[in-house]
Amino acid sequence: MANNVTPARWLGMGWAVFKEDIGNFILITLIAGALASVANFVVVGPLLAGMFIAVKRRMLYGQTDLMDLFAGFNLFIDAFLIGILTTLFAFVGLLLCLFPGFIVTAFYLFACLFLVDRKLGFWDAMESSRRLVVRDLLGYLLFVLLLLLFNLLGLILLGVGLLVTIPVSVAAIAVAYQEQVGFMAAPMPAPGPVNIP
Repeated sequence: MANNVTPARWLGMGWAVFKEDIGNFILITLIAGALASVANFVVVGPLLAGMFIAVKRRMLYGQTDLMDLFAGFNLFIDAFLIGILTTLFAFVGLLLCLFPGFIVTAFYLFACLFLVDRKLGFWDAMESSRRLVVRDLLGYLLFVLLLLLFNLLGLILLGVGLLVTIPVSVAAIAVAYQEQVGFMAAPMPAPGPVNIP
């Protein structure tokens, strides 16, 4: 199902997804930011997984549900490990030189989506993401650079711009995943109680 890597178009399509429900996406980002500021590295992976679940629901079913943010906690251990390992690998890459850090970030760009969509374990999700990105490493590096610059713009706008740039970036990554891999068509369960392992 792989198509060409088109970073600017993906970012534009991410913006279109965000515009469909601006209020909920900003609220989801606010809540995720508040929770991440309290428990930082422990919850970042599950919260990012929850943001991808919310975006997937919006893209496939035309609905956005605030509770999807917390559905990432149903995948807590795998999402936590993806978050920790990706951060650790990227940090080591940044210590070696700036460029390897970007490569590592590109490698694991889709790891949370493979976890959320295909229900892969953390290592299989990370490896699936890496195998996908290696096919056109330069294109995905440009995508990571574009997302970084876009979020830097949000940060420059007194940080308030991140309430827009973060969900647009998450949506852009989901759009790229949908085009390159394709979402599983299984119906999403209705939001309900969160099962924390």
